Amino acid sequence: MTWLRGLARNCLAGVDVVYRRRHRLQPVGPMLYVARARYPGPPMTFADGTRLAPGDAYGALHFDNSRIAALGEGSRVRTGVRFARLLRESLRHLAEATRDDPALRDLPVFHGVTWIREHGERVGFVSEPLPTGPRRRLLGAHFRMLRWVFAPSLCTSVSDAPEPRLFWLTRSGLLENFGRSQR
Repeated sequence: MTWLRGLARNCLAGVDVVYRRRHRLQPVGPMLYVARARYPGPPMTFADGTRLAPGDAYGALHFDNSRIAALGEGSRVRTGVRFARLLRESLRHLAEATRDDPALRDLPVFHGVTWIREHGERVGFVSEPLPTGPRRRLLGAHFRMLRWVFAPSLCTSVSDAPEPRLFWLTRSGLLENFGRSQR
């Protein structure tokens, strides 16, 4: 099984490289990538008053799967602590980039998809289940594959299957929780 996992890991790493190039993702900190995108959904208003309308630019966030895999096969708690530390560091880099990088300065909201259920409501994230449909099924399968390849110790129960979730973070929430004054 180890050789199959290694083969799958190499394939997924190659897919990640192609995906990052195709979507022009730029690294932000040790764990995230960001790109400008256009919002295709219905109008949204966040708790802090930030509005997002169809066609507005937003920051599309993506995890660096190979970096997450490099966290190692320790206990869930130890791996979780390392993940949280690197994610906070990446979000601090993103907060700085929204101040300094002209390509990110005007983005009101950052958005991505994850399988992590509790994705930081305490620090400004809004999280919701991905609506039912083909995209949810495909992302669920993709997340199961990522877990099987990169974190087999997390594949312990069928009931613990990853549920794709949308997460949002407004620019003001990012700056408030991860900006320079929060160091």
